[in-house]
Amino acid sequence: MDDIITKGGVYALIGPTGVGKTTTTAKLAARAVVQHGAEKVALLTTDFYRIAGYEQLKIFGKVLGVEVHTARDTDDLRLTLSALRHKHLVLIDTEGMGQYAKGVGDQNKMFDAADVQCLLLLNATSSGDTLEEVVRMLRSKKVIGCIVTKLDEAANIGTVAEIAVRHRLTMHYMTNGRQVPEDLHLITPNLKLEEVL
Repeated sequence: MDDIITKGGVYALIGPTGVGKTTTTAKLAARAVVQHGAEKVALLTTDFYRIAGYEQLKIFGKVLGVEVHTARDTDDLRLTLSALRHKHLVLIDTEGMGQYAKGVGDQNKMFDAADVQCLLLLNATSSGDTLEEVVRMLRSKKVIGCIVTKLDEAANIGTVAEIAVRHRLTMHYMTNGRQVPEDLHLITPNLKLEEVL
């Protein structure tokens, strides 16, 4: 029931730099294209700070055959989303922000104002203290859950799972590599962790 690819909607992937937002966006988009068709999926980025960030998303969009758009501020985001309202799924790749970055509040306000749901990406290799601060600083009322990334690089998943449970974050997916879309796993009661790790 929590499979956003099946449910559809508009989702922003948020989290610190290097957590895997762009690659995870591509993985979700690829799965959505298989399920719903390229014409029902769109990609959008608000990341204008990372060198070649938009270009990387454009390459993924070209390979998948989906539209790729940009939005610089709240008004731009609202206009773009209005033009994409016929899409089943719109995925927003965002600027990587450390938990103490000044832009966190502005990003939260933009997604609140545009009524965009957010998925917080959590790096499974991070320490408990770091993950605690990431959740505390990046979580907003629009965060509907999390995606755990980099399982292939983590010694165990206990720390990130404990943080998600403590903060009552629904874990939607796990990622365990860079392959698009193979290294994305929907979290279900039947998921066998030994197949993911």
